[in-house]
Amino acid sequence: MPMSSRRLLLPAVLTACGICLTVPPVASAEGWNQGPVRFSASGDDECRVHFTIVNETNAYYVVDYAVDGEDPTSLVGVPGIWSQTGVSVRARFTLNSVPYDITRVVGRQGVQNSAPAAPVFAPGTAPYVTNRDPITTTRTVNLLDQPRLPNRASDTHTVTYQVVLGPQSADKGFDPATGQFALLETEVSGCQTETVSTLTAPPSAVPGVPVVLAVHVTPVEAAGTVQFFADGDPIGAPVDVTGGSATLPHVFTEIGDPVLTATFTPQPVEDDTFDTPYAASTAAPVTISVRDERPGAGSLSGR
Repeated sequence: MPMSSRRLLLPAVLTACGICLTVPPVASAEGWNQGPVRFSASGDDECRVHFTIVNETNAYYVVDYAVDGEDPTSLVGVPGIWSQTGVSVRARFTLNSVPYDITRVVGRQGVQNSAPAAPVFAPGTAPYVTNRDPITTTRTVNLLDQPRLPNRASDTHTVTYQVVLGPQSADKGFDPATGQFALLETEVSGCQTETVSTLTAPPSAVPGVPVVLAVHVTPVEAAGTVQFFADGDPIGAPVDVTGGSATLPHVFTEIGDPVLTATFTPQPVEDDTFDTPYAASTAAPVTISVRDERPGAGSLSGR
């Protein structure tokens, strides 16, 4: 389920002018939801972020974001990243006779919104208009499609966002009580692809005679290793998964009914790739009966 955005207050930014509102809008659990420029972001459980910006002005505004506290300067010039990412922008303006000079770095582009056409102004009127028909723009970002996603192997991510570009500081979430722009966040989950591991073994075995234990992992594209266990103790070394399967020849040396299990560990995923992160999985237990076929035979020591 999507999780509500939460407000943080950190230094923020951007191009600004001296036109300021007496009473600025305030942030809420749903984002910045008052004033002529309203914006929000909501993460879902499929590793996606849904951005929305509603603009009643005739100006151009952009909501940007960062993932897991990443430094946007590391994304300068990276293919597939918005060209403004990593650029330092400065907001110099006055609100209620108080001067502000704030600088921050532009993050990844969430959603951009502007008036469809430049208005025609009558002589003597102010160029900035805040009562036009609302323009609503939405954009859905799949984090797994993003270059250099921090902590790509993780199932969850924290996305922080704010309005980064626009001419009116008060309409970008500026809070004069703190002297900062509002930085909000939302949580994203479901970024790992679930796996299912199925363990197969013969129903019985004879001490000293090899048997083959096997695990099938789905999806078959999931790379990694499988560790087999008998009564909770590891059997041999981890086995590579090839084509969705891992097999282990094994010799039982002790009569009994050991409970077999196996755990799939996915191959590590690097942040600078587009590899799919897979989740670990554990196979359901299987019991094998180890009996000596010779009448009156006892057990052998060890396993």
